[in-house]
Amino acid sequence: MLSARLFAALAILQFGLAMFENKTDHQSIDVYFHATYFVVAKTHLQILQALASACFALIYLAASRWVLHPLNNSLGLTHLVVAAIGSVLLSASLSAFVSVASASGLSAIPPANHWPLLACFAGVLCFLSGCAMLAVNCTWTAITVFRSQ
Repeated sequence: MLSARLFAALAILQFGLAMFENKTDHQSIDVYFHATYFVVAKTHLQILQALASACFALIYLAASRWVLHPLNNSLGLTHLVVAAIGSVLLSASLSAFVSVASASGLSAIPPANHWPLLACFAGVLCFLSGCAMLAVNCTWTAITVFRSQ
């Protein structure tokens, strides 16, 4: 239940940051992927992260209500920390992408600055490892439930 509350608080925080961000300068970056352009703004990323955190909160809440053996709190808190780190890294890398692209007047990032790309990769890796922790937590709970019967 603690993990559900903390993920709900994280989702509210991320959604609040997305709504109260400076709306005067619409900073976004164009992503070209397989002949398709995607326009990604920091607000879009924060809303997507808030939705993911809300889904995690609902999963932890449902598991605490419906399963006799609750999910592991340590894995839940670790999942929260890794998800928060991933959220910060992704937001920082997108801000750096936008600032470098707007400063150079280009739509692409010059190859001299690699830290935003590494931060983006680390943020995605943190998010995926958090999803793996949730899967391990659910599997561990299922194994303990079946062993107790």
